[in-house]
Amino acid sequence: MRVLHVIPSIGPVRGGPSAAALAMVAALRQEGVDAELLTTDDNGPGRLEDLPIGRWCEWQGVPVLAFRRWMPPVASLREFAFTPSLQYWLGAHLHDYDLIHVHALFSYPSTAAMALARRGGVPYLLRSIGQLDRWSLAQSARRKRWMLRLIERRNLEGAAAIHVTSEQECLEVEALGLRVPRLVLPLGVAMPQGLPIAAERGDGEPVRFLFLSRLHAKKRLEVLLEALAMVRRRRPEVAWQLRIAGSGDPDYTRRCQEQARVLGVGDRCRWLGFLEGKAKWEELRLADWFVLPSASENFGIAVVEALASGTPVLISPEVAVAPDVAAAGAGRICPGLPAPLADALEMSLHHPTLQQRKAARNLAGEKFSWSSLAHRLAEAYASLPVLPP
Repeated sequence: MRVLHVIPSIGPVRGGPSAAALAMVAALRQEGVDAELLTTDDNGPGRLEDLPIGRWCEWQGVPVLAFRRWMPPVASLREFAFTPSLQYWLGAHLHDYDLIHVHALFSYPSTAAMALARRGGVPYLLRSIGQLDRWSLAQSARRKRWMLRLIERRNLEGAAAIHVTSEQECLEVEALGLRVPRLVLPLGVAMPQGLPIAAERGDGEPVRFLFLSRLHAKKRLEVLLEALAMVRRRRPEVAWQLRIAGSGDPDYTRRCQEQARVLGVGDRCRWLGFLEGKAKWEELRLADWFVLPSASENFGIAVVEALASGTPVLISPEVAVAPDVAAAGAGRICPGLPAPLADALEMSLHHPTLQQRKAARNLAGEKFSWSSLAHRLAEAYASLPVLPP
């Protein structure tokens, strides 16, 4: 089977969805699926400068074809990733593929790919990357309502199936009244081989909380800073450190840094910037607790990466993997509000035990291994109904 994956960006600054698409294609190829990836050179406000344009290349072990994204001065237009050359190429090569697996909504590459596949009679699968939940639909709500009425509703209803990564996301799709088959299949994590679990640390060392994510209001970093200020007032004698890894809008980042200073926790914060590769995995491994009080996560790839590193997590119920974490004893679940988050952080003012770290890694290995997930996805591909001509 020949499958084309389409995603607006594989830029690292776009976070989990881009990383997951690359890992998914790589894992499918290991399963014998002839999977390739079509995208743009988008990398947030800038471009992926090293990515060849208009020709196939190997990118992180995956066959990738990228086209140039339009770069207007208006941020909202850049975010739409208008890429006519991608549409022209796909129109000419659509029938070279048995199936199109589209990642994301409300973006030109994915919208155009679904419309072309729908009109051309090629079955397609959509992974909405959480863009159908209430929080996401409320952002730029007028534009999204307009796009749903104009074309995206038909694209959604024309899909052979909608790929959701959790039961929570499945309920969000049902709430929209979409009568489309759902494929419930989580994402996986591809971690470096031989990454050891961190050794138990002494009581004299500060507890390391890690926030590793895109710096965006959705992730509720401001709430985490407020909660830690409460913890410091309650337990001034306990040493801890918040390590913040990620990039985002510079103005938002500056506001968070100023908030930390005003709250009196600025001296406990370490702003690490964007991390990837070995530096990211080492930061995850050495953290005591990974903290993400997000307002909405249809999956939470960074959470699963933390688990795979052997680091227990402290997350909000809106993170879709929360039930799995709770059942496995791999962390704590609490509302993403200052007071209850402060209570959970205060309970975590200690280094995790080796047993807690092993529970985290076991959960990642047993439920979120790409080898088993890719096999299930390949089977799902084979069972999808073929669209009528």
